Amino acid sequence: MKLYDYILENFNRDEPFFVSELNMPGSTKNNIRQALKVLCDKGLAIRYDTGIYYIPHDSAQTKAQMQAELKNIQAPYPPFTDYDVAGKKYIYDHGEYFGYYTGFVFANAMHLTTQVPFVREIASNNAGGAKRKVEIGKSKFILKEPRTVVTTENHKILQLLDLLNDYEFYMDYDNDEEFVKHNLLEYIKKIGLKRSVFDHYLSFYPDSIYKTVYNLEVANVLA
Repeated sequence: MKLYDYILENFNRDEPFFVSELNMPGSTKNNIRQALKVLCDKGLAIRYDTGIYYIPHDSAQTKAQMQAELKNIQAPYPPFTDYDVAGKKYIYDHGEYFGYYTGFVFANAMHLTTQVPFVREIASNNAGGAKRKVEIGKSKFILKEPRTVVTTENHKILQLLDLLNDYEFYMDYDNDEEFVKHNLLEYIKKIGLKRSVFDHYLSFYPDSIYKTVYNLEVANVLA
């Protein structure tokens, strides 16, 4: 099987994929990289960033078309964003969660702060060790390891507990505290968080979090 056919069988056009995801039988990683270069030279694939490629919806079909495209200095505009790529690599793929946005991103969504972070923070099973900064395309992200393995079932709980653990840090006290509290409790009710599950994951966090949980009366809205 040719690499081009293999990619189209396993990925959609305009969907970013990583070289590490290409496990074509009978091919080495070096063979795959060489084949990808040929596909890019022919206009059949596009390199988005280091180790990240995609098959465009309209690929070059003839040598004349390829030569015409090569004369165009500006690279084609990708059909996805840096955040889409980060999401696939560190948060969600193939129907499963293995990470989540945390820090000021979620604090802003919960109205604790109006600050919009320039660098988004992600907790992920794929963080790869100590807290660090990575670049994807032109965007920067901070990666950190979660306090326990992230799953589809627990990613919202861990995201919430991260926020509660650093509540005082994120809270902008120029905001209406009662509004923030109401919003947060309504969110907890919406996700249907059970007390037993909450208590289980709470044990992964430092004792200081209990004060925030008590002050916000979180126990009153647990199922």
